[in-house]
Amino acid sequence: MMLNGQSRCGCTGTGTGRTAATPVEPGLGGSAVLKVGQLVGNFRIVSKIGQGGMGAVYAAVHRQIGRRAAVKVLHGPLAKTSDYAQRFLNEARAVNILRHPNLVEIFDFGQLPDGTLYIIMEFLEGESLRAKLRRSRKLSEPQATELARQMAQALDSAHQKGIIHRDLKPENVMLVADAMRPTEDRVKILDFGIAKVNQQSQPNKQSPAPKGEDGEDFQTAIGTTMGTPKYMAPEQYGSAAKV
Repeated sequence: MMLNGQSRCGCTGTGTGRTAATPVEPGLGGSAVLKVGQLVGNFRIVSKIGQGGMGAVYAAVHRQIGRRAAVKVLHGPLAKTSDYAQRFLNEARAVNILRHPNLVEIFDFGQLPDGTLYIIMEFLEGESLRAKLRRSRKLSEPQATELARQMAQALDSAHQKGIIHRDLKPENVMLVADAMRPTEDRVKILDFGIAKVNQQSQPNKQSPAPKGEDGEDFQTAIGTTMGTPKYMAPEQYGSAAKV
């Protein structure tokens, strides 16, 4: 998956031709919006799931086998900014390197003809840890212990491969039904956009990105603060480059 990768098909759902450009959503400062029926790779857009400051997420279905997926896009103006584009690519790379049952799975990464970057990932049905806490107010000790255990296993796997999340918080932890234990929650950690990915953890990458301190995959300037202040490790306040 590369920044200059092309989508396999840019056709609309009507089959009348190729999409020349991704439409712009009014009032969002040039934010890209996908149309229902539009093809992104082999996945057809079904509906919009959510909108954020950096991009949007859409529900999609594979046009041949019917597999559900979520398509995350980076807003057009940000896709043209090397730092944001690199972070978007960083998310796809980090999760692809790890392939852990407690991390969201990524199927594909690419770029539409108009430059819009996208990631096609596992469609998750559930709620965020933040939503669960708001609804339940608190977790029982066994619940908290089990969720912490799953998160720790996923992060330990990441750390062993030289990847540090740097933005773990309740909003980035999804809880979905466990196929093996239907009454239990399975943790899925999301959003590795600002993760530190050590260059050495990617031995087969064909076109390496600029390395930062300690071989970081994209350069984090000394003194840069990254993360969500309420959940940041103390050392992140001084410099994210050292985390």
